[in-house]
Amino acid sequence: MNKMTVTKVRTGQGNTNPAITTLVYREKSYPAREVQGKDGSYTVSVERLEQELLDGIKSLDPAAFELDESIACYCTEEEIRTLPDEELDEMIYG
Repeated sequence: MNKMTVTKVRTGQGNTNPAITTLVYREKSYPAREVQGKDGSYTVSVERLEQELLDGIKSLDPAAFELDESIACYCTEEEIRTLPDEELDEMIYG
C-alpha cells in the first residue's frame, strides 16, 4: 500500500526562508510548503511529485488522487524554497 505522510522540517531563520515540509509518496520524499494567500492557505509542492502522482493516477492509486487534490500548485525546487508566498499565490491564481 502506498504511504502518504507529512513531516514538517524548518529551514532557515526568521522570515528569510520559508518552512518546508516533506510529503512522502511511494516511499520517496518531496518538498512542500504551506502558502498563505488571499483566500486562505494552500499546499504547494514540486513538479517531480506531480509526475509521480500522474503515474499513480494512471494506475488508479487512491493515494495519488487524494494527495494531488490537496496540492494547489506545482513549481520548481528553487521556486518552492525562494519565492515569497505572494508570488506563489499568484502562480496558483495566475
